[in-house]
Amino acid sequence: MKKITILLILILNIVFFSSCKNKSSENNTNRSLYNSSYSYETEYNEDGYNEDGYNDDGYNEDGYNDDGRDEYGKDEYGDIEDGTYTAIVDYYNPATDYSATYTLDVEVESGEVTVIYFPNDGYLDDDHIYPSELDDGGYVSIDGEEGKTYDVQIDL
Repeated sequence: MKKITILLILILNIVFFSSCKNKSSENNTNRSLYNSSYSYETEYNEDGYNEDGYNDDGYNEDGYNDDGRDEYGKDEYGDIEDGTYTAIVDYYNPATDYSATYTLDVEVESGEVTVIYFPNDGYLDDDHIYPSELDDGGYVSIDGEEGKTYDVQIDL
């Protein structure tokens, strides 16, 4: 009786472990089939554009990314994206003949510099300056109160 019990336990262990091994190898086979059937590589047509119409750098044939911006962050009208940018600002006051150059943050809205921020939490907005449109190089000369001028160059 003891020999039969040991024999049954031995047979059950063999059956149990072989079934676990088969399921495990089946799972590994399924995983490898899944991984080999899915490719992360993007295919490009003869002009260098993927199925969504973008090249390897993420721009369409017109030169715009999926946000509608070119490599310089400008839209189709030449306006840079609204936001705050660091700029070199050349200030001139004709009444005192004082000039200085600062690195300041400026606010851009619809392609125009609308606010110039100072490090002491001060700022000039449309109460003190007349917003003007940036050129293609990120430059604008802004007129301020009492003939003051602010030449702004954003690094694009």
